[in-house]
Amino acid sequence: MSGDLVFRPVRSEDKGRVLEFTAHTWDDGDYIHDVFDLWLSDTEGQFTAVELDGRVVAIAKLTDLGEGEVWLEGLRVDPAHRRKGIGEALHNYQVGLARQTGARILRYATGTENAASLMFGERTGFRRVCNNRWHAAEASAEFSPPTRLSLDDWPELQPGLDSPLVRSMHGLYPKMWKWSRLSESRLVRHLQAGEVFGLRGASGLRAWSICSLFEGWDEAQMHYLDGADHASLVELARSMRRHAADGGRGQIESFALDPSPLLDALRAAGYRTEDFTIVVLELLLSA
Repeated sequence: MSGDLVFRPVRSEDKGRVLEFTAHTWDDGDYIHDVFDLWLSDTEGQFTAVELDGRVVAIAKLTDLGEGEVWLEGLRVDPAHRRKGIGEALHNYQVGLARQTGARILRYATGTENAASLMFGERTGFRRVCNNRWHAAEASAEFSPPTRLSLDDWPELQPGLDSPLVRSMHGLYPKMWKWSRLSESRLVRHLQAGEVFGLRGASGLRAWSICSLFEGWDEAQMHYLDGADHASLVELARSMRRHAADGGRGQIESFALDPSPLLDALRAAGYRTEDFTIVVLELLLSA
């Protein structure tokens, strides 16, 4: 490199430059153009730019998830400046920022094929906690709608926070491509927002799900699905396709722990599986 790296908060005038070098991160583009303004206005987590010779060549975002958890996302390096150590330097800088927040846990997710990102995490003490496969299905009115649960259903739901699946996920669940702990307080908030659904049987709750309909999104986001058996999982997964249709969405998306019974259940319910696998990593920042 011809100069020293400068780390600073992203500014509004950086937008054109950032969108320029993130335009072709993947074949179908990048989500950075959708979140740039939102990240810029976020006062709870720093949106960092890296300058080299006065020109922005990399970005990354720290997001406060609450409950002592922070999320590292959006680390991008200008393709013209890769393999110069900039990505690892930015990763290390963000870990340092996370420590300064007083948070307990820092997490991030990346594809299992992203050797560089996985290496950065290994060198800074992150551990891999779970693998996830992305699934999607078309919304469909051909299935029965799910039952919306409320705070009155809490006695039946609470034991689900310690189910075998939750333990296999290390207590985590995904929301908007960010994994956080499925805590009692978060589940209560989902209940209050009308985002928890169930499938009942003669002996009680057979399966349950958390699903959000975000404004402006054509996809329903199913953050979690759990149940007593394969048939119950399949039935509720199909009902959530109906919920997506009733909400005016075109499809429903979900992550599933790999390996887990969810994979077969989602496929049986008509969800397609993408080939890529996402690994979630976490770092204990403080006791």
